[in-house]
Amino acid sequence: MGRQRRGTDGQAAPGIRTASAAGARVPPSPGPGRSPDGPQWRALQTGLDGELVLPGDAGYEAGRLPRNLLYAEQAHPEAIAYCTGPDDVAQCVRFTRRYGLRLAVRGGGHCYGAWSSRAPLVVDLSRMTGVRIDGEGHAEIRAGTPLITVYEELARHGVTVPAGSCPTVGLAGLALGGGHGVVSRSYGLTCDSLAGAEVVLPDGRTVYCDEQTEPDLLWALRGAGNGNFGVVTSLRMRTHPATDLTEFRASWPYRDAGTALEHWQDWAFDAPDNLWSHFLLEAPRDSPTADVGGFLLGGGGEDEANRWLDGLLAVTGPASARQVTHRSYLATVRSNAGGETVLARLDEQRFAFTAASQFFDRRLGPQAIRDTLAVLRRVPDGVSAAISFNVLGGAVNRVPADATAFVHRNSRLLAQYYASWPAGGPAEAAVRWVGQVREALRPYTSGHAYQNYRDPELTDWRQAYYGANLPRLERLRVHYDPDRLLDFPQAL
Repeated sequence: MGRQRRGTDGQAAPGIRTASAAGARVPPSPGPGRSPDGPQWRALQTGLDGELVLPGDAGYEAGRLPRNLLYAEQAHPEAIAYCTGPDDVAQCVRFTRRYGLRLAVRGGGHCYGAWSSRAPLVVDLSRMTGVRIDGEGHAEIRAGTPLITVYEELARHGVTVPAGSCPTVGLAGLALGGGHGVVSRSYGLTCDSLAGAEVVLPDGRTVYCDEQTEPDLLWALRGAGNGNFGVVTSLRMRTHPATDLTEFRASWPYRDAGTALEHWQDWAFDAPDNLWSHFLLEAPRDSPTADVGGFLLGGGGEDEANRWLDGLLAVTGPASARQVTHRSYLATVRSNAGGETVLARLDEQRFAFTAASQFFDRRLGPQAIRDTLAVLRRVPDGVSAAISFNVLGGAVNRVPADATAFVHRNSRLLAQYYASWPAGGPAEAAVRWVGQVREALRPYTSGHAYQNYRDPELTDWRQAYYGANLPRLERLRVHYDPDRLLDFPQAL
């Protein structure tokens, strides 16, 4: 899921399919790095329908800040371009080629390493929003549309796309790295519903890719498209029924956490596809607990959810608390997104954090569980920390590992290790603790990590994110961006 505390896709819209500029003159390779001056930046502004914000302008300080304030002092772009369409993006691409600048693409700004805010020119897509149903089981969604807006607009038509719970993440950023959430076992990953995309390539051309046109590009975008290959400006998504959801939660005293985790992992993975759940361990405090949360899509509502919970509790022992709530799909995602006013409270979502992830292809044995609980007891003072396990399987695992760029198709669980702290808190200690969790559990993992949870401390990230799909992805990267116009520390 995209939720930070949990770690928790007929005819195209006008201007989408017709945007290809095949045969157009390819701009020259990036220049030697001569920095543009004020008049040249202003010339770029003149050519944009959107807005160019420079240091000293109103809005620059708020605009430069990433969601993750751990990297706030490293985010000082020379300019932020708030684009309104693919023509604006293409103008920015040509500008950066002319002056040999690096370019970063930002939707919701949720990159864990804040790399979408750490480049000379930040191409911000947050004003490129909109959802259009085409009546053929698909929706055209502009790349910067916040996830909660996607849910809201699609729900009016009784449909949805499988995605996470973080309301302000841009749909493109979520989909291009995989995208998992509470209906993934039923409907697959977000990238599995990606049927086509409009892309501004690093040579300045705008193309449309689908299964018939540029199919290799579409393959790469389904799991490896974040900051690679080109700037995605619109996505064509396959939609699915937005049936009611039944949410359930159960808690155990911390002394029973090991037993609960041991039994939950099999119960969750062997459940029917319409049941998804996660297991959350938070750093011990005065009254620590182990928590299971989950959702049942459609089905028998509260009665069926209670029967499944009863089956879990029969092997874990009684829960200290439990709750089951049946609501509409939209009401449920609104509640999990933090309520109806979340988009008006963006500043509250900026804070410092660090995180890592690992996939598990095998069930957790007794020693792995003991090591998990042991490292959680070593959280530094002043740090809020958690370890969460999200169940996979179902539709996610029925896709072959080489059918999309998302290679992690044989995993049972995705774990995230997460730490945050208040301003002035122990950042170095928190980063060190997350690394300790990663190393303590490494022997039990597949060796893979989730590319949507960018981990700046991960040294073997190429293999961890892309596995056996890496050689094909590297060839495509050279094909589409030979001059590395799109570049950051974990760019292919």
